[in-house]
Amino acid sequence: MFASLLHGTMANGMPSSIGLQKSQPDRQVICLAGDGGISMLFGDLMTIVQQALPIKIAVFDNGKLGFVEIEQKAEGMLDTFTKLKNPNFAEVARALGLWGQTVSKAEQLEDAVKVWLAEPGPALLHVHVNPMQLVMPPFTAVEPAIGMALYTTRAVLHGRGGDVWEMVKENFL
Repeated sequence: MFASLLHGTMANGMPSSIGLQKSQPDRQVICLAGDGGISMLFGDLMTIVQQALPIKIAVFDNGKLGFVEIEQKAEGMLDTFTKLKNPNFAEVARALGLWGQTVSKAEQLEDAVKVWLAEPGPALLHVHVNPMQLVMPPFTAVEPAIGMALYTTRAVLHGRGGDVWEMVKENFL
């Protein structure tokens, strides 16, 4: 397993998976990528096809730059310029020569993963995920908690109380 696990390392999943697959050609490499990161690296999809690397890519599509949005909210700011207008990543993959499939419902996921992993060559699984689901840190610090309180207040005052309610409902209720 290889991971950066830092917010400032956006879009490192595919380049890392290419390097890992080249260095360990007999091992299965699985890349977990966000929609923002993979969008930045469509050229790497072409490299994977041209090099015939059997990398399996899962794209988690929440329609936003999720970590950037959380960082903005943790600073007490309203999220700005984080929404994405994504293509169907499975269709993009197929156009480039990879196997591709999209999953939008949780009950479809298990079967889709089995088919995806069974593909002999490179394969991309486009998975729609809940955009309001928070990535919870392993510990809670005071500053981000205060920032989230400021964000909540600002969001309500700017007519975005529905966003706050949706976030609370999806993560705590």
